[in-house]
Amino acid sequence: MIKFETLLPEILTYFSDVELAVDLKQRTLSLCGRQVRMAYSSEILETNLFKAFEHLETIRNAAVPAFLVFVCDRNALNRDLPGWKQLTEFSARDKKILMYNAGNIHALYNPDSQVFSLIDTASGRGWYYLLRAADMPYYEKAAPMRMLLHWWCEMSGLVLVHAASVGWDSSAALLAGRGGTGKSTTAMLAAQSGFSFLGDDYVILDDSNGPAVLSAYNSVKFRWEMLERLPAAETLSVNDPHTDEKGYFYMHHTHQDSLAKRLPLKAVLLPAIEWQSKTTFVRLPSARGLLSLAASSIFQMPGSGKQTLKKLADILKDTPVYQMSLGTDNAEIAQTLKDFLSSPEK
Repeated sequence: MIKFETLLPEILTYFSDVELAVDLKQRTLSLCGRQVRMAYSSEILETNLFKAFEHLETIRNAAVPAFLVFVCDRNALNRDLPGWKQLTEFSARDKKILMYNAGNIHALYNPDSQVFSLIDTASGRGWYYLLRAADMPYYEKAAPMRMLLHWWCEMSGLVLVHAASVGWDSSAALLAGRGGTGKSTTAMLAAQSGFSFLGDDYVILDDSNGPAVLSAYNSVKFRWEMLERLPAAETLSVNDPHTDEKGYFYMHHTHQDSLAKRLPLKAVLLPAIEWQSKTTFVRLPSARGLLSLAASSIFQMPGSGKQTLKKLADILKDTPVYQMSLGTDNAEIAQTLKDFLSSPEK
């Protein structure tokens, strides 16, 4: 069994050494009106991990950032993170995610991506480490630093959820549900039809001034079999169908004018691919939306359970929930969703 408390001082010293030894490449984001600064130890890390955030980039100012993230791999100091061998060997036995939560310190090692994430919520500093930047899996490039973003949202009164979101007529729909139900299909159809785009896989919810959806990533992930319905995705994808389970691309590079950073939330939609002639909406109990969002979000952000559920319940308590049964015609789906979001409050 790994005693993480004994490794923590050495790990923090390692990251401090990186900050001192490396000419860090810094980029600044504006997220929910707060400055988030990211510092990368190499150009390849910056290239692989910043594209998903590019639409949120802002001019750096003199203010102290609300969150400061340091990103590095083994090449930064030409030696492994302290305890790396123990972490990887212990986790590899049964592909088990390793977590540590004590006070203001949260850490997670994911054996699939081989990424180690650490945050100190008291200082507003986070660290993201992987062995080799060149080996980064496609899903980390599409939605990087998910756990760090999740922890930062928790400490900031926000919640990161596993959902897509698009907007029309200055209001947003949150598209929730498990994989394969049509979230990405609907989001991509909407983006290609002039909707505002807030996110495909993860977005942030805020209730500081009424329920609202905030964009986190500008990427779109899709199943390769979706190309039959959305052939344009094949020319947009930036990865290889022979090596990666899903395709992805960046909306900032393909549909920049469609990107939105924040929109008020009008409804939660649970898409369902039913191959019927027309797209329909059926009102559901509010609990269905909460359970759908909570189940997939808690699964995607391990260790988030109780606090995420409570925050979601507070934000969504007055938000209507509908099943959106998708028709077979792409243009009809987009038009029906436009009409839904343009109509008076449900």
